[in-house]
Amino acid sequence: MRSTASIAPHSLLRLPTLLATGLLLAVTALSAPLAVAESEAPKPQITSRQQDDRQLREYRVNGHLYAIEIIPKGGAPFFLLDSDGNGNFIKSSVTSASQLKVPGWALKK
Repeated sequence: MRSTASIAPHSLLRLPTLLATGLLLAVTALSAPLAVAESEAPKPQITSRQQDDRQLREYRVNGHLYAIEIIPKGGAPFFLLDSDGNGNFIKSSVTSASQLKVPGWALKK
């Protein structure tokens, strides 16, 4: 008959392996739906207009305005983003339209 002391070290060695396997399965299960959601994101409707000495491009999804690109005449373009749907636009570090991500609130119909 084995003593409990001889079983414990063997069981403790398997615990990290089991935890690592469980963590890997959880990460894999969570990342798959995120990848699908990003690839299925709708294309924004872009409206362009001239205002004084600058061009404005408004980015909308489902009728929700979430980003404005401002292209000043003779200046560097920049983006204003409404990240939480409250109507407050904040200057963003995004430097090109390809970096824009549609926020979750704008996806709601």
